[in-house]
Amino acid sequence: MLILAGGALPVHDGYADPLDRRVDLWAEARLGGHGEALRLVADLGQEVSVGIIITAMVIACLAARRVNGAVLAAVSAPAASVATEKVLKPLADHLYAYASYPSGHTTGIFALITTTTVLLAGSPRENVRPLVRIAIIATAVLIGCAVGLAVVALSDHRFIDAVGGAAVGVAVTVTAAFLLDLPVSRRLLRLAQPGPRPPAPVRPDAQEAGDHPLS
Repeated sequence: MLILAGGALPVHDGYADPLDRRVDLWAEARLGGHGEALRLVADLGQEVSVGIIITAMVIACLAARRVNGAVLAAVSAPAASVATEKVLKPLADHLYAYASYPSGHTTGIFALITTTTVLLAGSPRENVRPLVRIAIIATAVLIGCAVGLAVVALSDHRFIDAVGGAAVGVAVTVTAAFLLDLPVSRRLLRLAQPGPRPPAPVRPDAQEAGDHPLS
């Protein structure tokens, strides 16, 4: 979180570093005339759009009986949004009088991209072919980059805001995935797994005691 918060350092007293400013000017000059198209792309990172995609992912995971995937999809993007809107933006505003870091749009969309990557990586090989996985992830990353470029070209955010939002989305989702992979989390999720549970293994000594005539 310290590294993510440190992204606000280039923003101070209303100016950004040279790279940030150069990318902003290039995006506004080359793409600024396509306002309607840019707005449609940027809206993919809005809370409503992200919420719809989350709902679809949760339903798909539950249908595939992947409770851990459903939980990851349900918590990752909202948690990343809370980190952006309730922690990092107020922190940036308090330190530098700049409340646009990081971008909520790129936070949400890259949280979804990372969730998709984790779910595809954990799915059985026979369900999704490797080339299909690569194509889906690559397409998702391109869409995320397009959202980041769109909010910069629309002057809603600076380049550092878009990069910071993407970092938050990835970091929070990866952290959630690691937490859900802990043994205690797996046991709890296994209890919530729908369908019949496998019988508990019988110890050999218990089986011998059960076969004894006096038992």
